[in-house]
This record gives sequence, C-alpha cells and structure tokens, in this order.
Amino acid sequence: MEEYGISMESLTPEQMQAVLTTEGGVRVVAGAGSGKTRALVHRYAYICRNMGIPQGDILCMTFTNKAAQEMKARIGALCPGGVVGDFVTTIHGFCVKFLREEIYRIGFPENYLIFDEDDMKTLIKEVLEENDIPRRKGIVGNYKDDLAVFKAAAPYIPRYVIPTSPQDGRDVPLLAKMILRQKRYFALDFDDLLFYTLHILHNFPEVCCKWQDRFQYVMVDEVQDCDKPEWELFTLLSAGYGNLFVVGDADQAIYEWRGAHPELFVSYNPRTDIYLKQNFRSRPNIVALADSIISNNRNRLPRTSVTMRPSNGLRTKFFHSRNEQEEAFKLASVLGRLHKKEKLPWKDMAVLYRATYLSRGIEQTFIREKIPYVIWGGVRFFDRKEIRDALGYLRLAAMDDDMAFKRIANVPSRKIGRKTMAQLQGYASSTGCSLLHALRESGVAQRNPKARALVGLIDEARRDMAARSISSTTEFLLEHSGLLEQYRVDTEEERLENLQELIKSIHLYEEENRNEEDLGVERYLQDIALYTNADYRRDEDKVRLMTIHQAKGLEFPLVWIYGLNEGVLPSHRTIRERGVAGLEEERRLMYVACTRAMDRLIFSDSEGFNVQNSQSKYPSRFIREATDEMGPLYDIEGFFSPDLWKGTDKLIHSLEDPGVVSTSILGRGDRVHHSVFGDGTVIDADPDTGTVSVDFGAFGKRRVNPDLLDI
Repeated sequence: MEEYGISMESLTPEQMQAVLTTEGGVRVVAGAGSGKTRALVHRYAYICRNMGIPQGDILCMTFTNKAAQEMKARIGALCPGGVVGDFVTTIHGFCVKFLREEIYRIGFPENYLIFDEDDMKTLIKEVLEENDIPRRKGIVGNYKDDLAVFKAAAPYIPRYVIPTSPQDGRDVPLLAKMILRQKRYFALDFDDLLFYTLHILHNFPEVCCKWQDRFQYVMVDEVQDCDKPEWELFTLLSAGYGNLFVVGDADQAIYEWRGAHPELFVSYNPRTDIYLKQNFRSRPNIVALADSIISNNRNRLPRTSVTMRPSNGLRTKFFHSRNEQEEAFKLASVLGRLHKKEKLPWKDMAVLYRATYLSRGIEQTFIREKIPYVIWGGVRFFDRKEIRDALGYLRLAAMDDDMAFKRIANVPSRKIGRKTMAQLQGYASSTGCSLLHALRESGVAQRNPKARALVGLIDEARRDMAARSISSTTEFLLEHSGLLEQYRVDTEEERLENLQELIKSIHLYEEENRNEEDLGVERYLQDIALYTNADYRRDEDKVRLMTIHQAKGLEFPLVWIYGLNEGVLPSHRTIRERGVAGLEEERRLMYVACTRAMDRLIFSDSEGFNVQNSQSKYPSRFIREATDEMGPLYDIEGFFSPDLWKGTDKLIHSLEDPGVVSTSILGRGDRVHHSVFGDGTVIDADPDTGTVSVDFGAFGKRRVNPDLLDI
C-alpha cells in the first residue's frame, strides 16, 4: 500500500497497526532490533501527510540526541521538502524549548544558562569555600549527589527560585545555598530543566492549557528508561487530546539504578497494545539465546521474538580460560584472525563488559598485539579542556558569565592569577557587577595590556555577533584569543584537531537549524549542553571497547561479552543492594549485551581470583541459563570442568541470606574477608562447631564464625 508517497509495503502487519492506530493511548512493546524506529517515523509521516495534522502539533521525544537526529532524518525523507517539525527532540531538549518561551514567568531570562557537571562542581566548590567547609577528597561529588536528591525530594522551586523566594542564603540549608547560587547565575542543571518545566505547567494553568492544545499527538520512545517526573511530563502534555503513543521494552530497562521506573511501562493501561515480535537485527541462534536468558525474569511483558534473518550456520562461542591473561589473549587472537582471514573490519567488532576495570587487561593485550581500538565513552568530547575553553570564550561573548570568565581569563596566560582574581571578585561583590565589568572598570585592564586585550576581544565579538554566524564568531574568538596559537606553538595536534571538529560540528548545527528564526549563540549554548559523545564520533576502523550500558542502542556484526563471571555479571553488589529487582536488571543487561550482536556472538570468562570483589572466579549463572530443551545454545572452547558450576552455586547461595555464610559452602582455598582481620584463605571448616579456620596472614590462623565473613 502507498498513500501520498509513503510506502507502507515495507512494514510488517504489527508495524502497520502501530502506524494506523492514531487515537487514544497506545503501547508498543518493541523487542530488540524489531524496527520500532521505522514504525514510529512512518506513524509521524502518516499523521502529517495522510491525516493533514501540522508537524508543529506532534511532539516526538526520545532519549539521546543521536536518536533524535536519526528520527529527524528519516521523517524528513518521508515528509514534503524534507521539513521536520521543531518538536522531534529529546525529553530534555523539549524542556529547553519550553523554557525559552515560559521561564520568564519565574523571573529568569530567555537566555538562561545550562550548567553541566563540571560547572556544577565549580559552583559547589564556591559555596563550600564561602561557608568555610574543607574540600576533602570526594566531598564535592557527594554534595552534587546530595543536591540532586534534595531537588527531587523537596519543592525547592517555590522555596528558593521564584521571585518571591529568599535572595540570599543566610538562613537556609547548605544545599539551598547552592540553589541560590545557581539562581544568581540564572543557571539550570539537567535536573532543573525537567523540574522547572513541571513547576510552570502545574502552577500556571493557562500555560498548561496552551501546551496541551498545541500537541494533538505525543509520541515517546524508550519509555522503559523514563523516571516518574518524565512520565508525569508526557502524561500531562498529552492530556488535552488523550493521544499518547509510547514505545519500549521492559527487557531492555537497564537504568533503574539512576531512577528509571520500567514498571510504569509494564503497568500502563492503554486503549491499544501492540507487540513488535520480529527481530531484523540478529541471527536466529542469537535471538534464541537472548530469549532463553531473559525468560527467567518475572517483571516483564512476556513475548517471543521471531528473527527475520536467515541462519549463517554459526553458533555462539563460549571461551573459558584458566586466567585473565589467557582470556585477553584469546580475545585478541580470535579478533585478529577474523580481521585477517575473513576481512572483518575492526570497527565491526565490539567488546562489551560489565565493569570498566576489565578494559585494562584488554588494552594491554591489544597494544602488544597491535590491534587498533577505541574506548567508547571515554572523555566526553565536550568535556575536553580545549573544547570547554573554546565554549567558555563563546559563553563570555554571549553574556556576562562569571563562570566562563574564571575559566578563560588566564587561558592563554594573561597574568591574571589568584591575587588579581581575588581583587576582581572583591570589586564585583562591592559594586554588584560581573567579573568582566570589574576587569574593565577596576583599573586592572589599564595596568595589564593582555587583560585589556581580552576586554577588547569580547567587546568586538559582541558588537559583530549579530552579523556573524555562530561558527564564524567561534573562529574569530579562537584565533584572536591566542588559544589556537598556543596549541600550534606547543604542537598539540590532537587539541587542534578537536577544535577543528568543534567548528565542523557548529557548521552541522547551523545547517540542521537553518530554518530557525532565533538561531544564535545563546540558543546554541543551551542546545550544546545536552550533547553527548554519541553525537560526534569519528568513524575510525578500530575495535570498540565499552560497557554494556554504553552499548545500549548500538549494533555490531560481532559482539564479544568479556569477563562473564558470577559476581561481575550479574553484579553481586547490585543484588545485595536491591535483591530480586537488582538480579532482574542484571539479567536485562545480559540481554541487551547479547542483542547488540548481528551475526556473531561470543562470550568469555576466566578462572582465578577477582581482587575487586575479593572472591574466586566462577562462570556466570547467565551462561548456564542460555539453554533450551536440547541443551546449551553455545559451544565451549577450552577445557571447562562441570565442577565449576559448584563454585557458581556457592556464590549464589551466599547471596540468598545476605551477610550469612554457611560452613557447607566454604572450602579449602576459598578467599574470605573479615572486618578486623582483613582478607584470608580458608584452611578447613568444622561443621560440628560451626566454625572455619582461616589464615589471615599477619593475624595468623584464626577460628571464626562464618556468619561474619564476606565471600
């Protein structure tokens, strides 16, 4: 079927149902690789082209900028002239757009700042210093976490943010002082974007009615990863017309640890339920193995996947090694052989692991074996020093931003050290002006030629900003600030390349938003604060190393799940903290890892001792779950003793009653930990007395109650 230029013949019956079911609440349960994005973009195009609904009346939200950009591109290919509405965006991206229109209602300017993690840490340090609180190791990060909890638990906006709130922090809690400092900067962090949006919608009925009337249709992707405020947002926005379309998969919910509530998706009671069961990504053996593992979970919407791809005759391989060194060498040798003999590009291979420390052994082996690799999700592109410096200049040119001034005032060196900065801060505090204004008026600029040149640079950039593009303004600032010259002289080629990549990304941003009337530096800076590494990535031919969490949403011809040991995946720490819910999320992690594979799936483990969790290494229970009525759904490579499963069972049993260890599950040679004596090795166990004898090294041999030992 083809209507108005939109081909429907490529859709499955279930995808077609998702496209054509436009009215009321709709829940689409979409398994891994099931073509949910295809269904979603065709639904968007159908509503526009076949039903005549303006694109501005459709809100389509997802989680990452990369996913939003992909949706825009695919919708553009289906819509007249390639034009895509402004509300195909991320959830936080929508909040940014909403607040540009509405934040004035609580006394903030349209060009409010968005602080990232680094900015917030700097702000917290300022507040701690002002309150004479010593900054011990880790304390800033702890306060940052505490601030997030404080904001989520308390109605902080009416108390501290709106115009009638306190203007200083003399008689408020320390965390509230941090909020007041944000208010002074007119700055929001990521949590604020959502909370401010909800506050305005709830407290200004005319605003809520306006936005409910604006969107006839609301569509949300990856809803299993949404938290309660996010559900509240799109439920509220869709209440006007009642047309809420949500897509998700409870089996891929791996973010409960940071507030996601997949049970909201599971318990949602829509008018229509649609199941996308076809898998277009993975081969039959991979689909069967992944389903066999995830079927052990209970908090899910039961379904069975059907692959649309033919078998390639390959079974999943399980490589078992005697130690970590052997495991890493097997990984390198197998990948090297596939690259050489089968011409499989390095970039088509991904190595996934549960914990980042596992990458160390892999990297050492890859370097020795000359295998090119890249750590996916290393230093975020926009967190690199040279990028933050460049954006600092842009922020200062856009507005009197004290945080940006502190960052770039002495980069490159202008002899504006701590003493001079203290003078400027004193002048700014006494006169109520910005640090840039203090530099201009306090006499410092007159005595310091380089400081005077900085003032002139910012003034010139501001004067010409309206006539320049964002990219040309950035290039002007980089060249005339001396930043580029500094890196040229120091021959820091990588930093220069990153700055060139920044300019390239700004050109791309300008092209993608060329039809926007209010496109400018302020808007760019708000949008860029939401970007992640996935939005700007060079397509290099290197093996990808990443955690399973970072692999979400990606796919590769070959996936190797590394370090598949009980206690690591599943993480015993997660299970201890959250019980059955933690175990089910760990199993979903395993499912996500398996379903990233298109053609080949390999996993590996090793024997030995895990220093990180102080226990002997045994294979993960998830390997044993990968079976059907005919037996294991994988082939074992390497000598694997079935007795190893006894060790796995021993570790599993130790979790059933947290903190209690039975003598029956401890054997000679097992490593244990005592709160006073530290790490030790079990010598023997005495079932009659219920004690175990342990060699604690410096403390010697001790008989102790096993209830007080950690495995």
